[in-house]
Amino acid sequence: MNPAWVIALPAVGALVVLGLGTRAATGWVGAAFGLVTWLAGLWVALPYVGSAESERHVLGEMATGVAPIEVALTVDGLAALLVLLATTVAFLVLLYSVSYLRDEPRRATYTALVLLFTTAMATVVLADDLFVLLVGWEVMGACSYFLIGHYWERPDARAGAVKAFLLTRLGDIGFLFGIFVLGTATGSWSIGAANESAASGAMSTSQATVAMLLVLCGVVGKSAQFPLHTWLPDAMPGPTPISALIHAATMVAAGVYLVARLDDVMAASPVARSVLAVIAAVTMLGAALFAVAQDDLKRVLAWSTVSQLAYMFAALAVGGYAAGVYHLLSHGAFKALLFLAAGSVAHAIGTTAMTEMGGLRRALPVTFWTMTVGFAALAGLPPVVGFFSKDAVLGVVSEEAFQHASWQGWLLLVSGLLTVVVTAAYSIRAWLLVFCGEARGARPQHEAPWSMRAPLVLLALASLAGGVLVLTPDLVDPLGRTEGELVHPVLAAVTTVVLLVTLLLTYAEWWRVDGLDPAERFGPTRRLLHRELGFDRAYDLGIALPTWALARTVVATDRDVVEPYVRGAGTGARWLGLGLRWLQRGNVQVYVTAVVAGGLLLGLGAGWLVP
Repeated sequence: MNPAWVIALPAVGALVVLGLGTRAATGWVGAAFGLVTWLAGLWVALPYVGSAESERHVLGEMATGVAPIEVALTVDGLAALLVLLATTVAFLVLLYSVSYLRDEPRRATYTALVLLFTTAMATVVLADDLFVLLVGWEVMGACSYFLIGHYWERPDARAGAVKAFLLTRLGDIGFLFGIFVLGTATGSWSIGAANESAASGAMSTSQATVAMLLVLCGVVGKSAQFPLHTWLPDAMPGPTPISALIHAATMVAAGVYLVARLDDVMAASPVARSVLAVIAAVTMLGAALFAVAQDDLKRVLAWSTVSQLAYMFAALAVGGYAAGVYHLLSHGAFKALLFLAAGSVAHAIGTTAMTEMGGLRRALPVTFWTMTVGFAALAGLPPVVGFFSKDAVLGVVSEEAFQHASWQGWLLLVSGLLTVVVTAAYSIRAWLLVFCGEARGARPQHEAPWSMRAPLVLLALASLAGGVLVLTPDLVDPLGRTEGELVHPVLAAVTTVVLLVTLLLTYAEWWRVDGLDPAERFGPTRRLLHRELGFDRAYDLGIALPTWALARTVVATDRDVVEPYVRGAGTGARWLGLGLRWLQRGNVQVYVTAVVAGGLLLGLGAGWLVP
């Protein structure tokens, strides 16, 4: 089956849904197209899962001054896994949204944008040409803008959408120039050609470094890594299913996928790997600390996404391709579960503020058990998939630290272990505040409808069963890019003990304060973390205000300096034209007078010049 079907089917579905408008069947039609897209994804991807083979389809080409842009799609082991992840989560989100947005007047545009989002992500995953990938990358960014701002009547939704659009576009400028560098270095826009050139040594280290540093600009923006990390938590005013889609399988995962796809080019640049390691170390711990202090459940999960993405980048920064891809898949399952479960809670009580929750485990039993699985995976408790994938990441980082004694390995190992502790603390804190203790707000009358519960159960089962991937590492790394195993028993035992101690201490503190928020123990530090260290204020002072001042200076210069000269030149030309017009009126008397006056002037001049 041609992989273009995985791209075309949701695009057709978006047009059909828009044609239906606000009819009651709109949600179900969108879910049906999501199901068909998922089946097409299975058909395309399953033959290549765990296979070292690949297949390239060229659908057309366009001539350029350097090399032709080929509309080329490639299916290999990595693309197959991401196709399965993206289409599965997209289908579950569409199914979930049928009931979640049943009374939403803008459900047609919402459903169409989700389908278009799926088209864009499939394009990014399957593209072999960098410019084709860029098209999917940018369409995905545009869809995210509209979906985050779905409730456009809310100021926070509008602000979050604009912020996401601006910060991701800022990073994409560097990505575009990175594509130019890769294309001129290899003579082709093909991703495969770039990797081959880097692996063979035809691409110089300096070329690989410049290219990957520019590409990382786009990656940092799209995957919300430091210093462009603040947009993701502010994207939470959008519908909760969209949060699941953006955080789990599409937009933010695209940055990790791109680095994994250009793994050979990254390997050719130690500088780029070092930069990525520093970014990952700072982001994973900083975002986890921010999550501890949040009062909104979705913001806690948003900051956890930023932190977990940094784990993936940490693995890729030290050559741990298999571990990074494994955690990408693992995170896609349990983070989609957590966000959809958060939506189920919000659907029941009308808010995601944890100050209004408590004691929900009896009223929402399905949500409680499935979300418990999600939090266990986020914290990394055995035997849930997050335990195995996080162990794989920490294992490859520890090997880099101990066996190669690199500062990057030690930096990532220390940051990763500290992040394990903080992640366990905010995971059980959120679980306790939502489901345990006394009720602090409205009480739900019933569980969510089956169309919302079914995705939770399926994702919970996937999170429980995903650990079996450690038994078949070839599924995530069929080319054997990473040496070593995905399982590290000693490290796993140590981190498990640390996790259990952290969970017990957090629970004890919650019990000591009679079910209130244990994060209050941080005192003034909690308020500082809640404000996220004032990064947005720093953006305003360091970037926004100077840019605004510079723009005003440019406008004033144009108005008060440049424009007067332009107006003066125009006025002079107009007066000169009037003078010439006066001389050409057709009045013979004027002409004779002018000739006489000219002759007189010439005579006087000749008399003055000739002695």
